[in-house]
Amino acid sequence: MRTKLLQKKPCAVGPIYLDERTMVQDLSALVISHRSPVRCWQITHEFDYSSGKTDLVGLGLNYALHAFEAKLTKWRDALHQARRNTCFAHYCYVALPIRAAELAIKAKEDFLRYGVGLVVVGEHGATLAIRPRRNAPLLPWLTQIARSQLSSGHTL
Repeated sequence: MRTKLLQKKPCAVGPIYLDERTMVQDLSALVISHRSPVRCWQITHEFDYSSGKTDLVGLGLNYALHAFEAKLTKWRDALHQARRNTCFAHYCYVALPIRAAELAIKAKEDFLRYGVGLVVVGEHGATLAIRPRRNAPLLPWLTQIARSQLSSGHTL
């Protein structure tokens, strides 16, 4: 994990991030490592398409696209954004720090209904609290654009 975790004070529930960008950087490092429950071999930040901007997109096993929406507290907003990402991604996730995830897990049925997974980012890595459903992207042409952006070197 990056040493740039912005922890104000020791906390029993994991790191306290002061900004979303730092959490996305940590998530990026985890997703391309062998310590992640979701592994991608290529990633890019801020995939911009007409319905929004996805925080992190990765290419995983069998060229499946994984889309991650990260939030520090507003998990419902992230869930709606992740749901929109099903138009191009095979697997969609909300990524939250431990404290926010504790509240989101109580709405597990909402995640399951939309087929969205929940990744909990903690001090020692990440865990997959809710497994996403594999989606058949509604806009395959957008899936191809995301893949080509990844393969053309627009990666980290």
